Amino acid sequence: MSRDVNDYGAIDRMQAASVGLPGQRTFRLQFLNADGQSANLWIEKEQLQALGSAIDQLMAQLSDDPYIDIATREGQEATRQSGAHFPDASDLELKIGKLALGYDEGRARFTLLVHDVEADQEGPVSFRCLVTRDQLRDLSGNIEDVVSSGRPRCPLCGTPLSVGMAHFCPPSNGHAQVQIEE
Repeated sequence: MSRDVNDYGAIDRMQAASVGLPGQRTFRLQFLNADGQSANLWIEKEQLQALGSAIDQLMAQLSDDPYIDIATREGQEATRQSGAHFPDASDLELKIGKLALGYDEGRARFTLLVHDVEADQEGPVSFRCLVTRDQLRDLSGNIEDVVSSGRPRCPLCGTPLSVGMAHFCPPSNGHAQVQIEE
């Protein structure tokens, strides 16, 4: 695998984050590698939720391979020692069109492959990185936190509620009015 501008190699730190107020948020995945390269990959909320579910399913299917665990411990050490933070400006900004997650047995790491929404979805990837099992587990929990930190949902129908706005819930035939206060 050749190392080009968007091949970030082994990632030291990654996280899911949101920008903006609930109901008007945009979502991104942030990456930082040992070389100090950073990337912001903008993603739709539904894609982010699907990635979290895919990670959970993949982790449930994996055997307890000791080789994977050794690579994971090495990755954790690198992350703990790096003291990394995400810079305000990133080296790469793109909007995710297609995302794939796989396992690279030769490197005992997981591979994340991303196609930019504006790029040929069948052509070369726009971003590639390698992550450990524990990094993926942490990302899955982080995704859950980011997604759930949005607007509260109606307990009857699940529709997002907005502060100060009345919600007429269809399952209650208009009889229950749910409203959250500021």
